[in-house]
Amino acid sequence: MAEGVPTQKREFGIGILRGNLLWLVVCQCIWQFTTNIPSPYLPLYIQRLGGSPADIGLVKSASALAGLFLYPLGGYIADKQGRVKLVSVATFLYAFSFIPFAYAPNWETLAIASFLQNLVLFYAPILTVLQADSMPVGMRGQGFAIALSIPSALGVISPFIGGYLVDGMGIQPAMHLIYIVGFGAGILVAVLRWFTLKETLDPKIAVKIDYKNLPQLFKDSYGSFVETLRWMPPEIKALAVMQVMQVFFIGMASSFWVVYATTFIGISATLWGLNSAIQGGVNMLLAVPAGKMMDRLGRKKLLVALMAVTPIFPIAFLFIKDYNVLVILVVAVAVCNAFLMPGFQSLLADYTPRNRRGRVTSAVGSGNFFIDIRGTMWGGGMLLFIPLAIGQTLGGLLYEYNPTVPFILMSVGLIPIVIWAHLKVKDPRTIEA
Repeated sequence: MAEGVPTQKREFGIGILRGNLLWLVVCQCIWQFTTNIPSPYLPLYIQRLGGSPADIGLVKSASALAGLFLYPLGGYIADKQGRVKLVSVATFLYAFSFIPFAYAPNWETLAIASFLQNLVLFYAPILTVLQADSMPVGMRGQGFAIALSIPSALGVISPFIGGYLVDGMGIQPAMHLIYIVGFGAGILVAVLRWFTLKETLDPKIAVKIDYKNLPQLFKDSYGSFVETLRWMPPEIKALAVMQVMQVFFIGMASSFWVVYATTFIGISATLWGLNSAIQGGVNMLLAVPAGKMMDRLGRKKLLVALMAVTPIFPIAFLFIKDYNVLVILVVAVAVCNAFLMPGFQSLLADYTPRNRRGRVTSAVGSGNFFIDIRGTMWGGGMLLFIPLAIGQTLGGLLYEYNPTVPFILMSVGLIPIVIWAHLKVKDPRTIEA
């Protein structure tokens, strides 16, 4: 076993869920049941506070652009001094970012709140790093699948609760309540992370960072970002290009699935929340078999085959006239995501040495590829924020012009991404610890 790799057998837990991975999943379960509730309904909240479809795109793009400021700092600190303290302190800040959302008087306040929230969310890629560090080598397909599916399974009811509250109370009072609950849950998660997580960076290579000299710290972190781009091997660069293309095209439509469904299909917020519950249930059922298949058979063949189906989804969505047909589409999307999300995450982790994992993940994201019906677009990275912001802004303007255009362009844009993945993405010959 490589130096610094966590010893799974000696840590508390069950099966692969031990030590850090167990506590990270527990914390994510809390998120799923509380703070993730409002995400699908944020576009409706923006509309209620006077925002247009174009304004929805601006709010989302403000969130994306915020990541440009601190993401290199997070990756640099994680690889130089350690992951755990950074994650714990930043989680406290993230908890407080829910307060402006709860009391927003207009959509402009939501834009500022979104910017501030993503500004302190620079620790998000480091969570993926901690997960990868804490998984047995050769089992990351299973590990990421389980880490994604268990919170989704336990959070199955939460979107339904969110939709029920929105329909019963009205969007503004419901979102106020949901964001206040999210603040309390965020504080709880921050405390849990502070006391339960163990550092995974080898102490022999850790260095003390001088936080008093902030200009030098920022200079070093951004310089490290540039150096990381130069270091990247072709396999990681191929994943990075794929990520850039997917956040642009998927970002165009990501905010408008719920808006289109409630406006043109006649779906209530409660039923839209039920869609999220269905996705969580599918992920729960497929997590272990999907992870085992990818670990045993390799990632590329399965992932590219499933990616080839994805251009159909946004076009099919435009032809849906009732909820029963929508459920069929949601299940199909969830089946693909059950493989695509953990598959590409594990590929990036397998390619990246432990002592560079924080900087690489902060640069190119967590390696995610998935069809974002719920409008979350999580797993950001420095290279992704500008194309994501452009895609979301453009999507808002195009939705105002014609609500079908963002979905059509998304479908067309997914085709070259599939071709790129087929030509450039490879299974690793050697797996990094």
